[in-house]
Amino acid sequence: MRHAGRLCTGIAGLVLAMTGGMAAGNANVAELVKQGDAFDAKLDNARALEIYLQAERLGAQDAETLYRIARQYALSMNDSKDEAKQRELGEKALGYAQRAVEADPTHAKSLLSVAICYGRLVRFAGAKTKVEYSRFIKEYAEKALESDPTDSYAYHVLGAWNYELAQMGALTRTFVKVVYGGIPAASNEEAERLFRKAVELAPQRVSHRVELGRTYLALGKKREAQTELRRALSLPDREKDDPESKKRAAEALGDL
Repeated sequence: MRHAGRLCTGIAGLVLAMTGGMAAGNANVAELVKQGDAFDAKLDNARALEIYLQAERLGAQDAETLYRIARQYALSMNDSKDEAKQRELGEKALGYAQRAVEADPTHAKSLLSVAICYGRLVRFAGAKTKVEYSRFIKEYAEKALESDPTDSYAYHVLGAWNYELAQMGALTRTFVKVVYGGIPAASNEEAERLFRKAVELAPQRVSHRVELGRTYLALGKKREAQTELRRALSLPDREKDDPESKKRAAEALGDL
């Protein structure tokens, strides 16, 4: 009986040690994610990525952490001029975004991250693959909106999907028919509606106003295009993509 008592005491001690270790591990992960978020807010993607990866090595496999890693890999594409490196980073981002969705199929930011990653990889793909990716972009952006109807960037992504398909040429149309089984309903008018919704939800986001302005231009609404593009250029840079978005705005204004 004395041995049984010692055994029970030993097991109890082991359980306490294990649960205590788990609690400490969870606390460490939470602290690392908090640190990573701080660097992300400063647009220091390299440091943010390094810290989020530390959280993963400590055992974090949740959608929130995996989505954050995907985001940093995707944004890091902006820091390289080497196309092979950009593609490598984009593929890593997509892999983590897909893992985030596997961890939580209803996690809106993870779903949208998959759509965004496909969008960033489009330029490295051939014509048919571009169309296949466009299908994934639409599918995951719509799922993201179902999970979170207030996410302005989900509307942005769907607006971009409509805008790009509305401009497609004859060769792309051929692949679209094959991949989609016909020409999907996409138009500049729908792009305008979606970009307007994105601006309504996040009026200070540069990219929303730039793409709404470019869509107005495609629709021949020059006055509205000029207004939105100038507003976009007047906003401060808050995101990694803002300088590139403003470059597109300046080019569009030049077309006016």
